[in-house]
Amino acid sequence: MKHLLEQWGQELEDAEVLSLRGGVWQIRSTQGTFILKRRSDRSRVWAEYDLINWLIRHEQPVSPLLYTIEGIPWAEYEGSVYVLYPYLQGTPGNELDRYDQAFARRAGVALARLHQDLAGYRAIEEFPSFDLFQDVASFAWPTVQGYLGPSFRHRLQDLEQGISRNLINPYEVLPRQLIHRDFHPGNLIFQDGCLVGILDFDRVRVGIRLYDLCYLATAVLSRGFADPQGRDGWFSFVQALIDGYGSVQPLTQTEGVSFLYIVYLIQFLFVAYQLDAGNTNLADLNIAMLLWINDQHEFLEPLIVKTIAG
Repeated sequence: MKHLLEQWGQELEDAEVLSLRGGVWQIRSTQGTFILKRRSDRSRVWAEYDLINWLIRHEQPVSPLLYTIEGIPWAEYEGSVYVLYPYLQGTPGNELDRYDQAFARRAGVALARLHQDLAGYRAIEEFPSFDLFQDVASFAWPTVQGYLGPSFRHRLQDLEQGISRNLINPYEVLPRQLIHRDFHPGNLIFQDGCLVGILDFDRVRVGIRLYDLCYLATAVLSRGFADPQGRDGWFSFVQALIDGYGSVQPLTQTEGVSFLYIVYLIQFLFVAYQLDAGNTNLADLNIAMLLWINDQHEFLEPLIVKTIAG
C-alpha cells in the first residue's frame, strides 16, 4: 500500500490505512483524509473524471478525483487501477436515526437537481446502457423462479402478468438519460440536516431516470421493514420523495403508473444478486418486501399518481 499511495505524493506513503469494504479504504495522513478505491479499468476512470468535473462546475456536492504526481487521475499497482478522492466530512445517510419526510424531500430535490445536470452532459457515449427490464428478464427472473418453492409460484405468475400487462409498453417511453444507479442513503452525506455530498459515480449508466428514485425508495424500506411502523411510514416517505423531486423536475404521468412496477423489477434484481452471493437471508428479506409492496399496490398506485399530478 505504501508504494501505491506514494504515487499521489510522498506525504501519503506513511498514511494510516483503514479497510472499509472490499476495494475501498480510508486514508488518513497529515495532508487530510481520503478515500481510495480500486477500479476496473483506466477508460472508465477517465469517463468518471470528466463527468465529476462537469458536476463540480455545476455546483453539485461531489468529490473530485485527485491527480497523481504523474498528472493522471489514477494509479496502477500490481495490475490494478486505483483512484483517490478527498473525504467528504459529514454523516452518511445510512447512519441517520430515521428517514422522515424532511429527509425524503431533501433527497428528492437533490436527485432531481443531479438528474438535470446529468441530462445536460454531452459525452453520454462514454457510459454503457443499463436496461433494467432486460437484466430482470435474462438474469433475475429465472434465478428467483428457481429459488422459490411451489407455494410462491402463483404470486410470481400474478406479478409477471401484471408487469407484462401494465409495464412493457410504458417502459419504452420512460425518460432515459445518465443516472447515478446507486442512489441510496449511504451515498448521501449530511451536515446539520443539509445534504453536503453525493458519493460513488462509478456506476453511472444510461437508463430510465425513474430507476434512481425507485432505488432510493426501496433502500429506505429495507432498513425499516422489520418494524410495522417503519413499513407504514414508507407511504408518506414515498410521497415526500416524489414531491421533492417534482418540485424541481416534474415526473410524467407514465412514470407515475410505472413507479411500483419499476420497484418490483429492482426487488427482483436485489433478490437475484443476494442469491448469487449466497446471502439467502437478505434474499428472503427482499422477497418479503416485494410481496408486501405488491399487497399495497391498489392503495399505493393512486397515491403516487396523485402526488405526481399535484
